[in-house]
Amino acid sequence: MQAKELRCKVASVGAWGSYFDTWDALQALLHSTDLPEDKNKGPKPSVIPANERRRAPLSVRLAVESSWQATQSANVAPEDLTCVFVSGLGDTDLTDYMCKTLASEHKELSPTKFHNSVHNAPAGYWTISTNTMTAANSVAGYEESVSLTLLEAMVQCESEGTPMLVTFYDAPVSDVLRPLLHNAEAFAFSVVIYPSTADVEGIELSAKIEKANGASWPALTSENSYITSLYQSNPSAKILCLAELLKQESGTTDESAKALSMPLSKGTSISFSRL
Repeated sequence: MQAKELRCKVASVGAWGSYFDTWDALQALLHSTDLPEDKNKGPKPSVIPANERRRAPLSVRLAVESSWQATQSANVAPEDLTCVFVSGLGDTDLTDYMCKTLASEHKELSPTKFHNSVHNAPAGYWTISTNTMTAANSVAGYEESVSLTLLEAMVQCESEGTPMLVTFYDAPVSDVLRPLLHNAEAFAFSVVIYPSTADVEGIELSAKIEKANGASWPALTSENSYITSLYQSNPSAKILCLAELLKQESGTTDESAKALSMPLSKGTSISFSRL
């Protein structure tokens, strides 16, 4: 049986990282080998109330900042969007803290750190801060987090006919896990997608599941060493291959530049085409 083709429109993008703080700034880096002189210290999403923002961990602030950018760029109320949030690694600093505390003589955990440690904490901060009452799923899939989440979001978008906020984020891993997981950079990326039939401006994408043994992530066209390192080490930054697809000029005639394939599981991949 032939796989069903999924379609959606990408209406807007939000992005944040150590050397970019908007989608425009990220696009500039994808085209350049240069970096700004100073690294960003961390996002401060204004949508989170100040008292809560001071207690919010980096992973939460990353997700909420890029989500807010995407919704504002799309000129859509956050409460009108169903959400899917994904992190390949979760908050390893908080996991490390809890493991160390529970293994010590004094096992009292900080209530604030405990509730921030759950995987859906960023989705919780987002929905509470924006008064969003629609469904908000939280996904984790390590190095396949991006492809699994895109599939989840596009299925929901098409089958339910609802616009979606899709947010990818990963913070640097804790020092104790750095030799194993390697990621040392913060990254967040959000898209607002609509059903392909919606009367909105956007970049139309199609996606299809295919059999593919040993599928691998596509190489980036960017020659920026920071971008390529981010792509290799940060699970959520795997979305950068789709970011390159989205930034292509609408008049591009090179068909190979308008399509890509991502590994989805051991025996399958998901292919995307820009229509």
